[in-house]
Amino acid sequence: MSVVRRSTLLVAIAALLGIAVLLLGSAVTHGWFTGFDHVVSDALNLRTGQSPGWLIASMQGISWIGGGAQRYIMVLLLTLALWRWWGWGAGLAMGLGSLLSSIASDVLKIYFVRLRPDLVPHLDQVGSAAYPSGHATSAAVVYLLFILLASKARHPAWQAAAFALIILTGLSRVMLGVHWPSDVVGGWMLGTAFALTAYAVIARNQENKQSLVVRF
Repeated sequence: MSVVRRSTLLVAIAALLGIAVLLLGSAVTHGWFTGFDHVVSDALNLRTGQSPGWLIASMQGISWIGGGAQRYIMVLLLTLALWRWWGWGAGLAMGLGSLLSSIASDVLKIYFVRLRPDLVPHLDQVGSAAYPSGHATSAAVVYLLFILLASKARHPAWQAAAFALIILTGLSRVMLGVHWPSDVVGGWMLGTAFALTAYAVIARNQENKQSLVVRF
């Protein structure tokens, strides 16, 4: 498959994911996913508060990495690393992809105004609406975009680590009682949409540059 066709396909998938985020947001605000959210929360022992202490501590650590100032420091370091090793385009994709996805997440939170769960006392500080999860959004766009942009990170071990971090970051938000499972799903879809779009744009631009070099 040519780079142009692949880029077009990725953008189309990203657009579908964006639509899915909006549809899910509308559905959760109408209470259509209440059953799903409670079933998953029950499976994680959130409603009875029976999760072991070591597990909660682990989830707090994972959640801490994906939020606050440390999240922006990590994104900055990855942006600089990609810029240094694979060119300014890769670094710019990481920086802008992360920034724009964060803005989109905040805008959607304001629009849908979904209340946070009240199943257990919150084990992390929160000050915004629930849908979509900002942590899940950030994890999806950062880790997925990194393994797409960094050719050496396409090793199966790195890919497995990236996907594990994406899943665990989202899971941590549910375990800490600050997000419904559907908030996390929405965040994953939103982050993936931005990651695919950023990668498609960079791949298309690199192909255009190579074509110009060949012509000259």
